[in-house]
Order: sequence, then C-alpha cells, then structure tokens
Amino acid sequence: MVEVEVHGVSLDLNNAPVLLLREKGGQRVLPIWVGPIEASAITYAARREPFERPLTLDVIKRIIETLGGKVERVIITGLKDNTYYANLVLSHADDVISIDARPSDSVAIAVHLRAPIFVDDELMDAQGKEISEDEETKLDELKDNLRDIDPEDFGDFRL
Repeated sequence: MVEVEVHGVSLDLNNAPVLLLREKGGQRVLPIWVGPIEASAITYAARREPFERPLTLDVIKRIIETLGGKVERVIITGLKDNTYYANLVLSHADDVISIDARPSDSVAIAVHLRAPIFVDDELMDAQGKEISEDEETKLDELKDNLRDIDPEDFGDFRL
C-alpha cells in the first residue's frame, strides 16, 4: 500500500470537484472526482473550522469515539467502471472492522480524525499521475489558492 495525503480539492475544466491524493515522499498524485458536498466536507475537515452546531463528520467522530472505536486507516482499494472503492478500517477492543465506503466520505473522516490514508499499490501504479517539477510548482500554487476558496464554491446546492 502507498500512503497518501490530501493535497487539495480542485475544480477540473468542467468545474467538477477533484480530490488530489499525493503520495507521501513521492511524485505521484491520484485524482478522484467527487461531488460538491463531499468536496466541501473534505475542505472543512482539512481546515478544522469550528461550527456552532456539529456537522456530519463531527457526529461520526462522536459515535466512533463514544462506542470506544478508532479509525485506524482508510484504504482506496480499487476502480471499477469509473468508480473508486474504499474501505474505512475501524478498531474496537481486539476487533478490526473494515467497512465499504465511498472514497470521498472515507477521506473526509480520515482527515477529520487524523487517520492515515492508503492507496492500493496496483491502483496507484495504474491511475497515479507522475508530476514534474513544473507541475509540482503548480500543485503548490493550487494548494495555496485552495486556502482562499469557500467550500460552498464547489457547487450550487439549490434544487
């Protein structure tokens, strides 16, 4: 498994949110397209912004901790029919529980609870994108610019 960290959430050319998972100590980035609500959740989790009322991630954290559990890690496990799959790995006492979950939700929970994120080796080899020094500079600029983006900008939530 390849350990990754959230490098940011960006918008592609069609204004669709893209989660960028960067290999720790490496030059590969795994892009995963996510929904606007999920992009907002990941951004809020990364910023650790306080809210007057608990968000869904806060509720999930409280449930896991109240039940004596811990998020051990998230694993992005595969890609099938243009859909990524992930497992949220929890521990409780001597038990380890792996829960199938969307990568966007899993990553948001991992970021909020400061748990490590991994990508399957074969998946990273097949889907990871090598970044050059020029692209590295662009990613750093993107990361800086993301600090100024309001998470609400990731989509129009009106029906």
